[in-house]
Amino acid sequence: MSLEDKRKIFKYNEDDILEILSEYLATENGFDTFQSKSVILGTPGMNLRLVSVISDVDDDITKLNLEEIDKESVYNGTHSDLDDRFLFKDKNKK
Repeated sequence: MSLEDKRKIFKYNEDDILEILSEYLATENGFDTFQSKSVILGTPGMNLRLVSVISDVDDDITKLNLEEIDKESVYNGTHSDLDDRFLFKDKNKK
């Protein structure tokens, strides 16, 4: 079997990315039926980020301003709080 037969190539647009991330976050937080509102903000390679609200179906989140939530919130993803043992340290740097 060639390498090309083993590879899968994916290319997602913004709507696909938001749907996949929203579904993942809902599942990880115990939601079965949910609604979500999400936006991708920033510049790739610099400050790209996702702001997402996942809620029960009976909660009206349609009027939430995700840009304001972005300004008021701190990063709380699973990679935002890695401790020092996971950070690269240049042993040659003094």
